[in-house]
Amino acid sequence: MSSIVDIHPFQGCYSGFVNVHGSFCDQARQGEKEKAPSIHRLHTMIYSLSTEILLAILECLSPLDLFSAFRASPILYRTFVAYKQHLLRHTLRHSIHAACAVDIYTALDAQNVPKLIKSGESIAKVKAECFSLFTTDRTRRRQNINQFSVDNVHLDTLFYLHVNIERLIDSYCHWSLGNLSSHHEKPKPFQTTTLHPRANLSPTEQARLQRAFYRCEIYARFQRVLHLLPDKSAALNFSQIVLSFVSQFTLYEFEEIICIQQFLAQFIRSLCERVEDDFMASYSLVGSEGAGVKTEASGNAVSTKDQDLGDLSFFTKAYRDTHHSGHVKYLISCGLSYIVRLSLMEPQALKHAMLKSDMDSRENTVTDFFSQDGLDITSCDEERQNVVLKGKLVSIPCDEVSSCNLGWKWGTSFHDFVKPDSPAMFDLRNQGYVFWDQKRLQESGLVNEPNVVRVGANYFPPGNRGPFMRPSVEERLGGLWVDSEASKVKDE
Repeated sequence: MSSIVDIHPFQGCYSGFVNVHGSFCDQARQGEKEKAPSIHRLHTMIYSLSTEILLAILECLSPLDLFSAFRASPILYRTFVAYKQHLLRHTLRHSIHAACAVDIYTALDAQNVPKLIKSGESIAKVKAECFSLFTTDRTRRRQNINQFSVDNVHLDTLFYLHVNIERLIDSYCHWSLGNLSSHHEKPKPFQTTTLHPRANLSPTEQARLQRAFYRCEIYARFQRVLHLLPDKSAALNFSQIVLSFVSQFTLYEFEEIICIQQFLAQFIRSLCERVEDDFMASYSLVGSEGAGVKTEASGNAVSTKDQDLGDLSFFTKAYRDTHHSGHVKYLISCGLSYIVRLSLMEPQALKHAMLKSDMDSRENTVTDFFSQDGLDITSCDEERQNVVLKGKLVSIPCDEVSSCNLGWKWGTSFHDFVKPDSPAMFDLRNQGYVFWDQKRLQESGLVNEPNVVRVGANYFPPGNRGPFMRPSVEERLGGLWVDSEASKVKDE
């Protein structure tokens, strides 16, 4: 292996090749290979390279780029298979920040929770597993672990989890940085149909984002168990584990998780709109009968195909007003990989998954401590409250993962920042203000002072809290979709 490692000083020679090959991989996933003859010639050139050079190229890639590369090229796939464990370990070690070590371990342990649920284990055993997971997590955090190693058994699991987290980070950065650069304008709608470019992040920005996404994954596994508990008293008892997990974090780390939760809610909202748009496209092409709906003499719509009446309720304004929030929490509790999988589904499969998950989410509702409680500092001691509320003049010497950033200090300079549902905070989270380094925040114009936060209330963005960017199907079809009438039809 030493002869292969000796190649690394030359890996810069391949950086341009790797970037172009990454573009080829992206286009191959979109079925556009035939539109790029130069990329096709490059693909042919790969076959002339030695195994050592191919391995050096793959070692330069992130997990997501490695995944795209071996899926797009047979020769790269064969190289990947031949050196699989080495490549997985190498690319994970170079892509994951050391500050995320504890979160990596706990997220890996948490992958056992859905397996237990799927295997039909008793809820008592699942709860015991979660309690053990939390106890181990708390011990690790006290030990200040700053490096990680993964055995061969868990390499695949961590690799594919990290691939999906990289996808979400790219999507988050493309969207939130766009909002940051135009923070004086109305927020842009989030789209899940676009293949986003790789995010260009500093090590500290990457660490904050990785840490937040892995913590969201851990939290999601706890939330999934809450959805399965048979009664409110059992849920209340188990929620103490969730609260204990949350209480380990500082306020700015707590805010990082809220930002990601808010992003995931927008991500899922976009999936809902894709289902709605697909239905509307079908409706406009074949009419209401072809779309599986007929209109009664009263003017109300009822199902005519293999859809049940629950399908109809997804398209109503009442779904958005009453059930959508619970649906979002349910889907987030299914884990980050499942959310990514939804975004890659074909329209019919996506519709089926979204409608089924909507009905499943209505069977039991749970408390989401991040979304509902937000930045509640009333339980903090006086010293911590002073740190948070008296941050109007704060020197930030440098960007560090282990301390809050300039954006956080800027956001905490206002007396009303602790209101989690205020429109201004909603926009700041859409801009990812708590993740970015000083230079990026200064260049955006959001924070003007280089090392000192000294701003006024007029700096808050105006805010736009609307959850959906366009009307529901019911509203677009002139009020045909009425839940109460659908219930009458079901009773008849």
